Amino acid sequence: MMRRRWLFVAASVAASASTVGACAAADESGDLVPLVPPVTLEDAASEVAQDEPDAPCEDCELFPDTCSADVLCPNGLFGGADGIDLRTQIRAIRGRGANDVWAVGAVGTVAHFDGTSWRTSDLGSHETQRALWLSDTGEIVLGSFARLYTRGLDTGDLDAGVSAGGWTLRAVPPLPAEFRRAWPKQLRAAWAPPSASSLWLATWDEEEWSSPSPTRPSGLWRLRKTGASGFEIVAGVRGDDCPHACNQLSSVYGLSVDTIWAVGDVGANVRVDGADGDATTVTSFNSQTWNALYGVWAASASDVWSVGASGVVRHYRGDSVVWDIVDVPTAEDLNAVWGTSASDVWAVGNAGVVLHYDGDTWSRVKIAGLGRRRPDLYTVWSPGPGHVWIGGHGVILSLGGNP
Repeated sequence: MMRRRWLFVAASVAASASTVGACAAADESGDLVPLVPPVTLEDAASEVAQDEPDAPCEDCELFPDTCSADVLCPNGLFGGADGIDLRTQIRAIRGRGANDVWAVGAVGTVAHFDGTSWRTSDLGSHETQRALWLSDTGEIVLGSFARLYTRGLDTGDLDAGVSAGGWTLRAVPPLPAEFRRAWPKQLRAAWAPPSASSLWLATWDEEEWSSPSPTRPSGLWRLRKTGASGFEIVAGVRGDDCPHACNQLSSVYGLSVDTIWAVGDVGANVRVDGADGDATTVTSFNSQTWNALYGVWAASASDVWSVGASGVVRHYRGDSVVWDIVDVPTAEDLNAVWGTSASDVWAVGNAGVVLHYDGDTWSRVKIAGLGRRRPDLYTVWSPGPGHVWIGGHGVILSLGGNP
């Protein structure tokens, strides 16, 4: 009984996102919704404890109290007088290196890690941000196709106002006719290699498709730089080149500017070759699941991982058609995957699940310092072996809690 009551209270606290001291938070669309004053999870736990006696912790071995070098631990940003409210979701973490890492999420949250500590950056917006593009000269973040924010770039004539954090709201790039036919689309994930001139975008139709046309618009698009300060949105893959597998996509990753992988609804799994040009070739694979796939990452052309709903993990080993089924020690939804080599791969998911692959076996990774919290985890990024950043609902984690 204690366990069920706690999960209900924790879920209620985690259902919204807010900055410290704020009285409103962003929902999935980025709009503001009213909230009660911020409530800490400690307060929630205390309230439950007054009604119910403590119950045995079934998974305490995986969630120890004390941090150690081989355990994931919270690393700043959340809690405390200057921290972010624990209800805030971190949706994406990416970096140029171990001392230059960015995180974005709900309520317009943007934060930067400089090798020592995390600091928030005022975006001037409460819209949920879902994607990061770290160019050589600056940063670009976006949560939808309605608004685009840049920092450190030449703003030119597109300057629409600069925030306290130095972010500029850009004019909305024109949308292609094919894109407008499927509007509105929700941005789910993005990927770009270093020094790239375009950002690949994985999208999801927010409304059910009802057109009589046999071909739906693709879910893969590119945000492309034009000149010193402009942007445009172009089709990444034509709808008639990928009529079924490229519609509802959740994740995209590339080995190079020429070859990318994308995964999505009902086990959709495709590779796009010639991705840097205008004549792309799309190959669809059998992932051996109807479950949604939420994350994809590649170590090489014949070593690619995808993860998804109900603990689904699939591994591509170079077969012309089929991905391998992989058993892992969880049935929770897995939301993201990232690695540094064939023997160093991380996957994260709901209820505080973190998995690591050492080249032979997938195993659970312990998380310390969360008490009874089991936050959903949405994103993972690693600059090198032994160093990983994981973001989720009210938490950023690193090994040993170290930079």
